Formats: sequence, C-alpha cells, structure tokens
Amino acid sequence: MKKTFGIFGLLLVVFLATAYMADSFLTPFNLENLIRRTSLFGIISIGVAFVIITGGIDLSIGSVICLVGCGLPFLLRVDYQPAQQAALAEINASQATVTLQADANFSPGDHLRLYDSTAKNGGIYTVKQVGDKTLTLDPAPTDNDQRGSVVQVFPIDQSHSEQKTITLANAHLRTRDQVTFVEADGTVGQTSRITATQNGRYTIHDPPTATAQYIVGLHRHQRTSVPVALAMVLLVSLVIGLSHGYLVAKIKLQPFVVTLCGLLLYRGLTRGFTEDQTQGFQAEYPNLRLIATAKLGQLDYAQALGLFGGIIIAAGVGWLLWQRKKKAPAEERRWPIVPIVLGVAIALGGVYQAKHIPVIDVPAHETKSVKADLPLGARQISLEARGAGGWKQLDQQTILPHDRPQEVTVPSLETLRQSRAGEWTAVRVVVTRRELPRIGIPAPCLILIVVAIAAGIFLNHTIYGRYLLALGRNEEAAKYSGINTDRMLILAYVICSLLAGLGGMLFVMDVNSAQPVDFGNFYELYAIAAAVLGGCSLRGGEGTILGVIIGACLMRVLKNMITLVDAIPTHIEYAIIGAVILAGVTVDELIKRYAAKRAAAKQQDST
Repeated sequence: MKKTFGIFGLLLVVFLATAYMADSFLTPFNLENLIRRTSLFGIISIGVAFVIITGGIDLSIGSVICLVGCGLPFLLRVDYQPAQQAALAEINASQATVTLQADANFSPGDHLRLYDSTAKNGGIYTVKQVGDKTLTLDPAPTDNDQRGSVVQVFPIDQSHSEQKTITLANAHLRTRDQVTFVEADGTVGQTSRITATQNGRYTIHDPPTATAQYIVGLHRHQRTSVPVALAMVLLVSLVIGLSHGYLVAKIKLQPFVVTLCGLLLYRGLTRGFTEDQTQGFQAEYPNLRLIATAKLGQLDYAQALGLFGGIIIAAGVGWLLWQRKKKAPAEERRWPIVPIVLGVAIALGGVYQAKHIPVIDVPAHETKSVKADLPLGARQISLEARGAGGWKQLDQQTILPHDRPQEVTVPSLETLRQSRAGEWTAVRVVVTRRELPRIGIPAPCLILIVVAIAAGIFLNHTIYGRYLLALGRNEEAAKYSGINTDRMLILAYVICSLLAGLGGMLFVMDVNSAQPVDFGNFYELYAIAAAVLGGCSLRGGEGTILGVIIGACLMRVLKNMITLVDAIPTHIEYAIIGAVILAGVTVDELIKRYAAKRAAAKQQDST
C-alpha cells in the first residue's frame, strides 16, 4: 500500500508540473484523449501484471495487439462490386459484337458500359441480341474501346435531388449498397451510399448530379459479420495465451525466449496476410467504433474534481469498513488518512473552481494598460476603483471563448485618469467566468473500470488469485502445497493474451487505422513499465491492480508532458521514460532494503 501511495504521489507531481508548463494540458480535448489512451494502456497493463506476478514476462503484447488490430478490420473488410459484370475477351466492331470470357446473365434491352481498370470514360451501349458468350450491341463498339470488362448500367427513371432519391427499374439493390452516377457519354461521376429502399425507389446519401442519366449498382460484400470477427480475434488471442502457457509450464522454456519469439512471429504473420497494407474501417461500422470513441456524460471541471475526490473518499471509507468487517485487531488496522485527506483536497479544489472569481490588484497610480493572465472560462474583465463610496466599475471588456489560459490587455486606465484619479484609493481588475469547460468520459474508461474490478476481485478474493501470488513467491513451495502450478501459469498467460486482444480491438477502433509495420510497437514496454512502477515485482508474488492503473496513468501523463512541453525534445522521449522507470525501480529497491534493515534491527533489539 505504501508503494501505491508513493507512485500516486509521483503521478501527482508529474501531473501538476505538466499543467504548469503546458497551457494546453488541461484543455477538454487533451484530457479526454489522455483518459482514453490511459484506459487502453491500463487494460493491457493489467494483463501483463498477471504474468509478472507469477514471476514471468510477456514481450509479445505489442505484436498480439498488432495481429488483432490488423486482423479485425481485415476480417470486416467491405468491397463493392458491380451488380452485373463480365470479363471481355474480344471486340468485333464489324459485327457489332463483343465476346465474353464466360456466360453472363444479360438480356436484350440491358444497358452496358465497356471499361477496364484504368478507363474513366466509355460509351453506353444497348444489348440487342444475346448469343453463346456473345452480345450484339447498339451502337457498334469500336476497336479503340477499352477492353477489360463490361458492366451493366441502369437508367435513372426519375430523380429527386432535393429529396436525395432516385427511381430505378430492375436494379435489385439493397440498403448500404452504393451507386455510381454515369453521364450519357459514359463519364463516371460521384459515388453515393444507399440509405433506404422501397419499391424501386432508393434514398441515397448524396444527391445525384443533374446530368447523370445512368447508375452502376455496387453490391456490398462483407467478409465476415461483426460477431464472428470479434469472436475470431479473441479466439486467436486465447490460442496465443494457451500456447505461451503450455511452452512455459509444460515444456519448461524460458518466458523471455517464448514471448520474444512470439513478438517476431505474430508481427511477421500480420505483415504476411495483410501484405503490409494499412488496415482500417474507413467509413464503415460507425456503431462498432463507438465502443472506443464514444463519450459518456459531460462534466465541467468542478464537477469532475468533485466526483474524483468523492470516489477517493468513498474508497478510503470502504477500506476502513472492510477492515472492521474482517474484525482485524485495532493495532493491525491501517487507517486511510492519506486517501481521505487527498479526496477532501481534490473535492475542495472543485468547489474553488466553481466559485472562485480571480481579482487582480492594480496600483492606484498606474497609468498604463494592464495585462491580466486569464484562466479558462473567463467571460469578461472589469476595471474597478475604490473611493469614499466603495468599489465602482469604471470600464469592462468581454472576452471571447478560449480553451487555454491567455494574457490579454485590460481596459486602458485612461478611464481612471479622466475620472479624477486622485479620488480613488485602490484599483482592481475583476475577472468573471462563463460556464466552465466540460469533459466527456471516454467509453474505454468504463471498460477499464470493469476489467480492473474483475481483476481485483479475482486476484485478491478468489482461491486462484492466492494461488497465483503463492506461485510467484515460491513455485516449489506452491507445488508441494498441492497447487497445480502448470495450470496457474497457463491461466496467467491466457488472461494476459486475452486482455492484449481486447486492447488491440479498442486501439484500432480508436484510431481507425493500423499499419502492420509499426502498429503496437513498444506497447509491451509501456505495459511492463506501468506494472513494475505500480508495484509488481519482476521476481513475482507481488502486485496490486490499483498500483498497475496508477502506473499506467503515470506513463501516459509523462508521455503527454514530453509531447506538450516545448522545452523537452520529443526525440528523447524513450530516454526520459527509461530514466524515470529506472529511477522508480531503484528507489523502490533502496526503500525495501532500508525497511528490511530496520526490521532486522528491531528484532535484534527485542531479543
């Protein structure tokens, strides 16, 4: 617990330092992004913590994230193909025929367009006669026509641009299919998505051009359904965890070797099946992406601080009540003074944010304009002077909305000079606020809370969690006490891999793009560092879920600090992070040795 408080204190120091040095740090956009990314890294950090608790290590986290993050959009890839098309084999201009490479379901009266993959223009033809793999066209095609494919086009019977609807005959298109508009001369225009269909009348996302007379219907082809794709990537994560656990527990291979090989293997497989092509959802699956991108609720700064402080106070009181329920002796109870005091301080900070109206004092003899450092949410500044009758407003200025503290010039004190400055004994500038900036709670934050609660209950309040801790402290002793250590090792790697798979899905839903070459690079290092800084010992047998989350917060705030503070070069990011991790681990080890020496000295004195 002491180590948890220590890492939280370090997090608080880094947070306040960043807020002081970077004006954009406390903006709603940055805070929302920080919370979301911290939640994503927190999920994978909890997974790797289970492996570290057993005394193992998993270096393949980043590659598993890459495999899942690229595999999910790969499985959900959507292609649009013409509703009716056929490959051309030959054009006979003298006989006005074209020969197809295979039979096609064309009928007399159908309208066709000849093109290849590079053709942007091509004439419109009408099918006069259908033969054995041959079509007679009107007008006759020329030998100069592009050869490649023949695609059926549908004439637009009626168009209502203001209603975004078109009427087609025998097109047989469905909702979420697409249409490409074609001019009378065969010129291809815009492409639009079908949003609704009813009796040959189609509602489209964008209105057609006025000169469009035909459309090419594009059927939507999806590789797999969303539930199947999600199940497949999670199954892959499960298999990876089982294989790692089996190799470590049964074959007795070193965890470092197994997971290092996994790091290379999964990255290579991903680059292989994707052919190094960027994977993403594009405009598809907006509802699916809400899992990682949605924001729940809107809290202003004061409400957010009050809520956070209240949660800390409630956690401290809950801890105290839980100790009493266990009927622990009074001398063994740990009173949560620090969290309660910290929670009260944060809650009072929220009250201060909500009620405080800054006042900037100005000397009475000042004759120049005054520059005021305006806080977030400043609405207007007023120049006031105090005389025999009290404070009187002399001038005021409305402030445009801004998302970061700024320095502006307050109304000129010429007003004061013109109003008999000698009558005033004091002058001040009063800043009033508009509504405080509001922050939405990212959806991944709620997912992290659920995962953290489940992991905390499993680790601290189930027999299997105690088995994992015992395994990490002494594997031989755990085995002789009747614990199936092989099974517990496999379970730890499965949990780690599954949470890495969950993180990979959320990461790609968040950014909507995954490059097989570098997606997930160094994520395993961030996760391991967060777990170690949060109290997980690399020797095993020690660690808390709360500490891991705080460690993940520290890593993300530190990275955010490096990005926002101009005085810190971004190219030394990894050097700074490595130095912080090394310092934290070193200090922790020194504190442990000091505590052990003190305990030994006390025991010697007592004897």
